[in-house]
Amino acid sequence: MNMKPVIVLYLLISALSAKAHQAPKYRSYIVTKTNDTIYGRIKVNYLIGGLKLITADSIYKIDPNNYVAYYNAKKNVIYRSKILPGFVPKDLAKKMSIPKQATWLKCIEDGKIQLYEYKSSTFGQPVDNVLGVTTTLSSIIVTGGIPNSEFTSWYVEKGGAPLTPIKYNTFVSAGSKTRKEREKLLKDLLADDDKISLSYDQTKPFTFKLVRMLVHDYNNSRSNFN
Repeated sequence: MNMKPVIVLYLLISALSAKAHQAPKYRSYIVTKTNDTIYGRIKVNYLIGGLKLITADSIYKIDPNNYVAYYNAKKNVIYRSKILPGFVPKDLAKKMSIPKQATWLKCIEDGKIQLYEYKSSTFGQPVDNVLGVTTTLSSIIVTGGIPNSEFTSWYVEKGGAPLTPIKYNTFVSAGSKTRKEREKLLKDLLADDDKISLSYDQTKPFTFKLVRMLVHDYNNSRSNFN
């Protein structure tokens, strides 16, 4: 029996298996402002917080002011650079020359309606969404080891409209609206899909679960693929 084809096949399978095993850590990427994609592996700085993308020959600081998006392959989650609504009106902020600072928002539902999540803490420390790490050495020093309370804010976008808060568990959120206004906002977002819109019963509690379910159903509705 000629063993050569068997050996070649074994080596080919072994090579493909090794490549598949190593692939996940190199599937993470960042997207530049010119829409180029750079692949690598993500590393977290546990000392001071922040992320880096490491490639074979370079290291990139994952800064929301320099890149438009990044994808964490390990968590299968994409983050996009967004400027959160401010407490200061846009016109006044422009007159005062207040610089616009972008931040990373976790995209939890994607499609015609984008639903984003932002987490923060009592002391203004952004929560690390990538690995679920809520405490770095720097935050321990700043707070003196006092436990932080974590807050969640959800924002929506559709058709190029401004990023708008839709649901949050803080006392107040920048750009916040009353509950009735946010309920109407969600109704308006769903209005062009009769089936999903009619399924939205505004008498039900306005919960995170309800908001996400309706956005998910809307994005996956057949009428939105025509």
